[in-house]
Amino acid sequence: MTASANQNADVLIVGAGPTGLTMACELLRHGITPRIIDKAMAPTDKSKAFAVHPRTLELLDNMGIVDTFLKEGNECNAFDIYDRGKPLVNATFESIESKYPFALMIPQSLSEKILHEHLKSYGIEVERELELKKIKQTDDKVTATLKTKYNSDEIMECSYLVGCDGAHSVTRHQLNFDFKGAPYPNYWLLADCDLDWRYPMFNLSVFIHPHGLTAYFPYKSDRGRLMFELENAPIDEEMALPIMDDVLKLMEERGIEYNNISNPHWLAYFKLHHRIVDRYREGRVFIGGDAAHIHSPMGGQGMNTGMQDAYNLAWKLALVLKGKSPEGLLDSYNTERHKVGEEVVTLTDTATKMATFHNPVLSVIRNKMMGVLLNLNPVQHKIVSTLAQLEFHYKDSPIVDERWFESKEVEGYVPHGHDLKAGERFKDYNLQSPDGSSTTELFKLLKGSEHELLIFTGAEPEDMEIQDLSKIVESVKEYGNLIETHLIIGSEKIPEGLPNVPSTWIDSGHNMHKDFGAAKASLYLIRPDGYIAFRNQPASASDLKEYLVTIFI
Repeated sequence: MTASANQNADVLIVGAGPTGLTMACELLRHGITPRIIDKAMAPTDKSKAFAVHPRTLELLDNMGIVDTFLKEGNECNAFDIYDRGKPLVNATFESIESKYPFALMIPQSLSEKILHEHLKSYGIEVERELELKKIKQTDDKVTATLKTKYNSDEIMECSYLVGCDGAHSVTRHQLNFDFKGAPYPNYWLLADCDLDWRYPMFNLSVFIHPHGLTAYFPYKSDRGRLMFELENAPIDEEMALPIMDDVLKLMEERGIEYNNISNPHWLAYFKLHHRIVDRYREGRVFIGGDAAHIHSPMGGQGMNTGMQDAYNLAWKLALVLKGKSPEGLLDSYNTERHKVGEEVVTLTDTATKMATFHNPVLSVIRNKMMGVLLNLNPVQHKIVSTLAQLEFHYKDSPIVDERWFESKEVEGYVPHGHDLKAGERFKDYNLQSPDGSSTTELFKLLKGSEHELLIFTGAEPEDMEIQDLSKIVESVKEYGNLIETHLIIGSEKIPEGLPNVPSTWIDSGHNMHKDFGAAKASLYLIRPDGYIAFRNQPASASDLKEYLVTIFI
């Protein structure tokens, strides 16, 4: 029996799309071997979701596979909106505060292939033609009935089950999750095809027209996806596939200029829905991805949100299964990700309804307002940062906290900087070794599977502060490899008496100290998913200890 067929695995993952594969890879990176099944005979060969956004690229970097994605995909650096063929808005992604200031355009079939190859590198395979049939759970286990390709039943017991089984999730149905929402009224036509036209090939493009919205998603220099909102439902009640003549007719009537459209790779009619479950957890069963939330493809949020669901849950499950954290830690998955899911559904629903209403008078007003507002730099920055999924946070989570007292301003420092709070993401920074012989990036220091403790010396640490920092370094040693410590020095001259920390770096230029508001000695505890778990100023071993006992056993 192979590892993937281990009937005694602690975690059963149902569904091997991007969410399930990310879940499996992340559990393995955190030291837990799951079992992952999928009812399909083979992975999808359809392009499906195209865009991988900056925040997702950051987590793929942490997983060690971002370079493969970058090699296979193409960068999209801007989006355009046209009103009856005339330019209305041009917005770039240049202001995004990420190492990856772009959307990576790559078909889902290829994303799944890369994730599956990564899974195989751990010695695990997806078990296919194996379908979830029934779930029963008690206080200490889940019993899953699986249907094999031979139509026989297999009974499996596990500690936890994670349903990543898509919009028609059996997991969700079995546990009666309420999937609130509704379909949008109009049908759409999708066409993945070769394309030669006068518009920028690598810009996302939206064409507003009285007959319906048209959206373009780039893929290659000569290929992309067109999506047409249809005025009327397809005549064929059986929903026969559209043909290229349908696509050409829509392009002509909406005034979208092109030289050639040919070689369709995928043609389909479909309807859009917006739905979200009432909860992401029921006892020992969790759901994520399309099983938990579906929405309009406006902004390309779906696959990214699902992969980040998995990224959020995996490290928590691993700590609980290893006996390092209390079971209550898992409640935070619902608190954190359900809120994000609601925000994504609301965002995409609002954008879809705004873009697809066709009242003649209101459409003129909408277009004029878009032409003014969406060309303003602050508005563009907010929109692209939200699309990049860099604006989402967990500040309301029960497992983040802070004890922070703003220090008096130190010359050259901005107290609180960008006002980073517990539960937030932060950008990357360049750091220098104390002897000046090497440099590194902060995110490279945070690639482990443990919590990372960033200790800031502040601008000019006093003797008492240095003693406090030494106490903190000693106090976290009892947590062993659960916490990795990094000392960040905030002055070019290294203060005497600092604690001996192998990972010690100089914040040259003080940019990191300024942004973290660390004018005085401070500490930030970073979660394995890259969000701030706890912050403390003035840095105190006792304050840190009081927080740590809430998340570790």
